[in-house]
Amino acid sequence: MIVIYWRKLSQFLKRQAIAVKIVALFSLVSISIPIHAEVWLLTHSSQQAELSAKQIRAIFSLRQKNWPDGQIIELVVMDDNNELHKQFCLDALKLFPYQLTRIWERQIYTGTAIAPTIVNSEQEMLDTIKNNPNAIGYTSQEVSNEELHSTIVD
Repeated sequence: MIVIYWRKLSQFLKRQAIAVKIVALFSLVSISIPIHAEVWLLTHSSQQAELSAKQIRAIFSLRQKNWPDGQIIELVVMDDNNELHKQFCLDALKLFPYQLTRIWERQIYTGTAIAPTIVNSEQEMLDTIKNNPNAIGYTSQEVSNEELHSTIVD
């Protein structure tokens, strides 16, 4: 009789331990997920065109290569491992960074597009776009600057 109770007690404790581990795992996962931040599309002030989500995706997937005035668009992006780049890809383009890289590599290899400029920081992105009126990129905050135009990405 004592053996039966002992087995039931040990099975109960094992189930409780598993439940505690599952709760702990879910709480760790929810803590490690970053809070969703905004992403701002950034262009030179000379390019005041309002861009739709479809146009943004076409530009960054190198299908739309020119601004409405005929000038060639120069993409300025961060490295694939950068959190802001990942968020931009997922939110604005509905693509994973590796998918976007594959699109770029295919177009660059065939000679139908120019490789994007890769920068290491948001400040470098701001400086690059400020110095190139045909550039487009993204940032984590709105930019209040006469030379740059920022639009929230939905």
